[in-house]
Amino acid sequence: MDIPAAPSLLATALSLASVLVGWLLHEFSDFFKVQREDRRAVGRVLAELLEVRNRLLAIPRIVEEIRRKVPIAPHDEVMFRQALDNLLPGAEQLQARYNETIDGMAGRLPLLAFSLRSKDIATPLLSQLRILASTDPQAVAILGKMEDKLVKFILPQFNELALKLAKLHGWRTWWKARSVIGRSNEPVKEIGDFLSEIMAEAQKSAAKPSGGSSA
Repeated sequence: MDIPAAPSLLATALSLASVLVGWLLHEFSDFFKVQREDRRAVGRVLAELLEVRNRLLAIPRIVEEIRRKVPIAPHDEVMFRQALDNLLPGAEQLQARYNETIDGMAGRLPLLAFSLRSKDIATPLLSQLRILASTDPQAVAILGKMEDKLVKFILPQFNELALKLAKLHGWRTWWKARSVIGRSNEPVKEIGDFLSEIMAEAQKSAAKPSGGSSA
């Protein structure tokens, strides 16, 4: 009786093994699918975070280059900062995109999503402060320096979160993100060259004799 039972047991074992292999393949497929989706979500958040960071840095970097070339009064600096803020891409659209990407990631990485929240409010907050300070001479005198110090204070938080997201996305992304962050700390050569050209043209115009003939 044991001899006929052997093929039956073997068939049962093979059937169970095939079911197990099928289940494992399905689980691995779902796992890698989730990993790919998480990676895409992290990549989208990283891109928007770097955009928020660049938007925050744009005005202080431009103003810093101007200070190196020409003296600028505190009130004029505040007005110039606000004018730049109005010219640069809208902060509201950037905020909407940033928060949308975080919402897409929050279900799988809730703690990281929580740490990323509200990192986009600095730019609109500074814009409101400039408007309020424009009518107060004492506030105008300190607002520019206060804005620069605030940006320097929160910048390391942006850098840390950006590198954490980049590492989750992949080692190549992390390496490239380090380079992007490092370059943003360097002086903006293009702005300096542009201001030098403007000043050179202004000096040439001032040196030209005025038109008209003498009597």
